[in-house]
Amino acid sequence: MTLPPFSNLLRADQTGQVRDDLGGRKILVVEPSQTLPLALHGVSGASVTIVQLGAIDVALLARTMPDVVLSPLLSLDYDILDLARLLHDCGYQGALRAYCPPLPNAALVRAEVAQIWPGVDFDILEIPLKAD
Repeated sequence: MTLPPFSNLLRADQTGQVRDDLGGRKILVVEPSQTLPLALHGVSGASVTIVQLGAIDVALLARTMPDVVLSPLLSLDYDILDLARLLHDCGYQGALRAYCPPLPNAALVRAEVAQIWPGVDFDILEIPLKAD
């Protein structure tokens, strides 16, 4: 079975739901926050590995062989730019997705990541805040 190209996968639609076409994919989740279950709502058939930023190295990436790395855009200890540098330095060639509440200018963040890692398959999943 040939899997479709990853460039169209794990992109949020306008309701913040992630497309359910990840069957057979490997997702490496870095330090998930409480918003992760909402970000992955409806995803099935994927293998998910959760790690701390400090655990990421060449050996971990070789062992897990992720199709995509998923991380909060910002955390207390790092941001997506730090993670992009680390993944690039480790030779990772897969997709990178950040998730966060809606941003005023997501294109600016995409441009910053592209400066660090030209040609990376990067996107931002903007997860709408739940109304109370």
